[in-house]
Amino acid sequence: MLFRCQSACCFLLLLLLNACSDPAPSIATQWGTPEAIATEFFDALYNTDDFEKVKYFSTKKYAALLDSYGTTRQVSRILINISFDNVDISINPSSQNVRQQYEEEADISVVLIGHYENERIAEVRLVTLVQHGGRWLVNSVKEDKLSRSAH
Repeated sequence: MLFRCQSACCFLLLLLLNACSDPAPSIATQWGTPEAIATEFFDALYNTDDFEKVKYFSTKKYAALLDSYGTTRQVSRILINISFDNVDISINPSSQNVRQQYEEEADISVVLIGHYENERIAEVRLVTLVQHGGRWLVNSVKEDKLSRSAH
């Protein structure tokens, strides 16, 4: 009887702890995939303001281009052409389903939804990644011409 009571208490405690834990991340991908790297790239650029990390997720050539802008703020404002005070980053669901991935290149549509100076902004950027030395790296970021707007 005591064993059943202890088991039931443990189960309830685990259930309570699970209910109080942080929600799952908005992107459920395996680390190292093109989707995860694209998300980390934008997180470093907009949320953590970590210029070195942005360059770490980039090819040498793209990192040199980023370096010419000097700061994450300049990169986001001029090169990426979007500024945010805060932003949520996700992968366009259609991009996950029909991702164009070849042996060493992948195109990922990243949805950026946030605010800048109290104005809501929703944009989509097409990120081209290449595989180099077993790692996926951002090679370019462009406006997604096929996406009219983010939802």
